[in-house]
Amino acid sequence: MTESHAGAVPGNPLLPPAAVEFLQELLAEIAAVSSLTAMSVCMLRGMRQLGLLLLAHLLEQRDLPFRRREIEVSCPDCRAAMRRCKNLRRVCRFLLLGKLSYRRCGYVCPCCGRRLFPLDRQLDLAANLRGHSLEFASSLVLLCTVVPFGKGCDLFSTLCGIAVSTRLARTLTFTIGTRLFTAEMQRAQALWDQRLTQPEVFEPTPAQLRTRERHERIYVMTDNSKVGLQEGTRGRNAPKLKTLRKLMQHERLKRLRAAKRVKLGVVPTESSEATTDDDAGDGSWRDVRGLLIFREADLAQSSARRREIVKRRVVGHVGTKEEWLRLVHMAFHEEGVYTAHEVVVIADGGNGIWESIDELLPSTNSRRVVQILDWYHAASHLWAVGRALKGFKTAAQRKRCVAWVGTLLDYLAEGRVANVIQRLEKLRESTTEAREATRKCIKYFDGHRQRMRYAWYRKQGMLIGSGAMESIHAWVFQARCRLPGMRWSEAGINAMLRLRCSWASGRWDEDFLSAASFTQETSREIKVAA
Repeated sequence: MTESHAGAVPGNPLLPPAAVEFLQELLAEIAAVSSLTAMSVCMLRGMRQLGLLLLAHLLEQRDLPFRRREIEVSCPDCRAAMRRCKNLRRVCRFLLLGKLSYRRCGYVCPCCGRRLFPLDRQLDLAANLRGHSLEFASSLVLLCTVVPFGKGCDLFSTLCGIAVSTRLARTLTFTIGTRLFTAEMQRAQALWDQRLTQPEVFEPTPAQLRTRERHERIYVMTDNSKVGLQEGTRGRNAPKLKTLRKLMQHERLKRLRAAKRVKLGVVPTESSEATTDDDAGDGSWRDVRGLLIFREADLAQSSARRREIVKRRVVGHVGTKEEWLRLVHMAFHEEGVYTAHEVVVIADGGNGIWESIDELLPSTNSRRVVQILDWYHAASHLWAVGRALKGFKTAAQRKRCVAWVGTLLDYLAEGRVANVIQRLEKLRESTTEAREATRKCIKYFDGHRQRMRYAWYRKQGMLIGSGAMESIHAWVFQARCRLPGMRWSEAGINAMLRLRCSWASGRWDEDFLSAASFTQETSREIKVAA
């Protein structure tokens, strides 16, 4: 039976001679190996190569009608009949099988000069993937989103058996990330304009709310972290450290002069407004604004004292406050925050955060908004006072500090913020450090007194800490974007943040497909609109 089967393979008209010859060599190679592991490795490698040979043969067969001019090809721009080019063009595509190489004929329009490969149009290749397959690009970009490009290419080579250059990985990754960023900003701007013209879409009437499915409780957490930015040339051709320090000192002096002009009542110019913007940073570090949204139903009990978020929406951005407001507004609308029965907002004491929440998410008759100051940020201010007042170097100092802070933390947990402030006001500090820490703590608690009713929050079953948001900064943003020596451009960091947020939100497949499926015409329209 084996001999008859082997004799039937060469006569198979569906197999090209090269594939038949390769298959015979593969069978001979596997037969010469005794180890089962070696046999499976040879079989896997051989099946990949055989698949590539068969695909190349099938594609060349599919291209034959175009080579023989049996099918008329029209220009997609001017609709004129196109003329076939004389020579065949060889092209290389990456698939999960490996690197596929085949030839296909091209056509050129005599009117507008556009070149076209009909076989590529039949294969429905994604415009933004440089002709490579969707599965290959998605796997490669996902690995390079989770880990740096070099490690991602190494892992891809180990898992898939395909060697890929970091240049291709970077190109595909930033292409998809930039598409996601552009589409997201356009969608956010459209929803922001609709908010002014059709506010009933985001704030429905009570009669409309009764006909909708509404979430019972949604948590919103927001916080900022830092990421290194460096515009201009980076890498080997980047300016030296001394040059960077001089540039940073120059920018710092410009901001100080602009601040003095503001204090003196001088109207700032356009350039001084740009340098005094809070988002500008020090020229090397910028704020990454982060947003986390999840429902009460998305919390799963993972242990006796721990709950885990099984589904979330993560948003991250580096840019102006106006851009961030539009992105937050879009996330609120898409996640059903505006129509929820109850929204619990947990954040630290940044004034800009609470001003944005008051602007976008006020309490209404149909929606209760509960603002909570993060418990751990509040406790950290008490610990700062305790260390400055009691000391924390020796064991005796630590014992006194823990006892003193523990009493105030108990008051704070019971919601007795007024008692804590009263105790702090009665202190007689002996050092300047203790007086400054006490003053800051009193001001902090007094400004957020209405957001510190922790006993009532726990009674209602609400979370009181933003540890989930701190975790998002750690494993979503900083684990990829703040590695040692890493610097980004603003466009590059926003592209990577979109990919990381899509991965963390569990929306990778749909987001990647939408970013890869943009046609060339759509990309030109997006570029003009931007």
